Amino acid sequence: IALIWLGNSSAILELGSKRLIIDPVLENGGPLPFIVQRYDESPLSPGTLSEVDYILLTHNHYDHMEKKTLTAFKKGHFIVPLGVGAALKGWGIDPSRITELKWDETYRADGLTITGVEGRHYSGRSFWDKNKTLWNSYVVSGSGRNVFWGGDSGYGQHFKRIGAQYGPFDFAALEIDAWNPGWPDIHLFPSQVIRAAKDLNAPRVLPIHWGVFDLAMHPWHESVDA
Repeated sequence: IALIWLGNSSAILELGSKRLIIDPVLENGGPLPFIVQRYDESPLSPGTLSEVDYILLTHNHYDHMEKKTLTAFKKGHFIVPLGVGAALKGWGIDPSRITELKWDETYRADGLTITGVEGRHYSGRSFWDKNKTLWNSYVVSGSGRNVFWGGDSGYGQHFKRIGAQYGPFDFAALEIDAWNPGWPDIHLFPSQVIRAAKDLNAPRVLPIHWGVFDLAMHPWHESVDA
C-alpha cells in the first residue's frame, strides 16, 4: 500500500499494482477562477498523471470534482456516485469508462473491491441541481488491505454500521475541516473524528479536507491544530 496526499480531499492510493486517484482537484475549487482559490500551487498539474487505473469521486462539489483535471485523464476508469456520470459524459468522457455506484453497491476488477457507502452530506453544482446526484464514501480493498475513504459527511450512526459490515480498516481517511455550528449534519467537527474512527474500527486516521482551500469561517489551521 502507498498513499500520497495532494491536499484537501485529493490523494493517490496504490494497492498492489493498481493506482487510484481520489477527488483530484489540481486547480481552484470553485466554478470561476477567482472563487475558492488555492493557497498555493498544486504539487501536480492536470495531465501529468497518465498512468492511473481508477479515478474515484465522492460527490460533485467543485472542491472534489473539477472539469479541467478530470478531462485530462485520457486513461483510467471512473468510479462515481449514482447520477454523477451524466456530467462526465457531458464533458466528453466515454461512457464505457464510467461506473456509477449507489450505497452498498460494489465494483470488482483487477483484484480490487470498491464499494460505495453511506455519508451525511449533499450534492449540487448550482442552485438548480441540489441533491440530484448521490454522494459516497468508499471502502477500497485489495492486496490484503482494507481502506475507508470518507467523502464529506457529518457524524452519524452510519459509521458504526460501516465498521460492523466492512471493517476493520487499515486506516480511515476522514475530513476534519469546513465545519460550522450552523452546518452540524454535513461535515465532521474535529472533536468527532476520533469517535468516527473508533466506530469504523480504524486504528489510523488520515486527516483530509483541509489545507488547500478556505471553505468555512474558522481559521484555516484551526482544525489540524485541534
